[in-house]
Amino acid sequence: MAEIQTGPDRFKAPREVTDYFRDKTVRPRFSWLDVWGEEHAHAFTVAKATETELLGAFRQSLDKAITDGEGFETWKKGIREELERIGWGKARRVEDPAGIDKPRMVDFTSERRLKTIFWSNMRSARAAGQWNRIQRTKAALPFLLYVRTAASDPRPEHLVWAGLVLPVDDEFWNTHFPPNGWGCKCAVRQITRREADRLLSDGGITIDGEYVVVSRKRPAMKLKPFRNRRTGEVTQVPDGIDPGWHTNPGKARSKTLVNRLVEELETRGPETARNQIARLLDGPDVKVIANLKERVHLPVGVSPKLAGTMDAKVPLVTVSSDTIATKAAKHDPVTLDLLGRIQVVLDSGHLIDEGRGDSQRQIYIELAGLGWFKLVVKRSKDGYLYVSTFHQVRTERALKWIAKGEAESGG
Repeated sequence: MAEIQTGPDRFKAPREVTDYFRDKTVRPRFSWLDVWGEEHAHAFTVAKATETELLGAFRQSLDKAITDGEGFETWKKGIREELERIGWGKARRVEDPAGIDKPRMVDFTSERRLKTIFWSNMRSARAAGQWNRIQRTKAALPFLLYVRTAASDPRPEHLVWAGLVLPVDDEFWNTHFPPNGWGCKCAVRQITRREADRLLSDGGITIDGEYVVVSRKRPAMKLKPFRNRRTGEVTQVPDGIDPGWHTNPGKARSKTLVNRLVEELETRGPETARNQIARLLDGPDVKVIANLKERVHLPVGVSPKLAGTMDAKVPLVTVSSDTIATKAAKHDPVTLDLLGRIQVVLDSGHLIDEGRGDSQRQIYIELAGLGWFKLVVKRSKDGYLYVSTFHQVRTERALKWIAKGEAESGG
């Protein structure tokens, strides 16, 4: 994963990179341990930045740096000026709101702290974007080659993984997709099956003047328990990976989309969540999620009315990746593009109770130029709403159920 360049040739971030960062909710916290593992995929935090204005300044400046491809020196100059403006231009005492740790004197303008903040966010966002692209192109490029770090002082544990060739969906990448620690500059290269076979046949490859042995054999994975002293949670972390970096940013983003939208609903209301969902469904994530090997839930709509009717915990409606794949294959009109119409169905469709139990409702709607459709929403055992099916139906059947529903309700 190449470093972001400065000057005229600097990197302009693709949407999947900027979306990863922009879709995070702001979470002021005292310690990096307060936002743990996969939470980083949907929560933005800076250790010791417990004030909303301070954290917002970092978020806004990093968003610009990621979007425009700013280098560290350019970003550093801008954020130092902003920190000075809001009163954080020198070291200040920061209290721990949770009362777990003692107060600390913190200088957010220090070179070391700024480098950590900049590169950890930059590399995570780019890793998530790269994973997104890998999932979209894995049919043609089904293998990943682990490339040794570009650092002058490489970690011996990471060098062991250099030259490893494994399928894109191998479970190894759940924990070892770089970056794999603070300051880690390791990378992966996506390759064809033919190139993978050739590299394995040749036995090695020269990268940046270094000869690396190529192998399909994964090194034995040793796990070490890590206790989060802030929460007491114990996590098994692979040896050689810094605690907190043992997740795949791109995969974590897909898995935590629901968590992020629930936070949006709670903190900023249904309208903001609706806008976020519309942007999500119009972006590159949908096809990626639909093709993931494991089940992932994709938010597709918000309906306070339906949540009230079905006694759901939150008004968020989701659909699982396997449901998308199954229904798209079975019902031709149900394409990925139609997922963006589910909010219209929830808002304007005819809500019917076909008598199939309190945990499900049916919604009928006529979509212009496409005919009548039926959306079935169910409530899970733990109280969340999800799409069970969404398919085209005959006009007579739709009108029959609508007339029956109106007669029973007196409408």
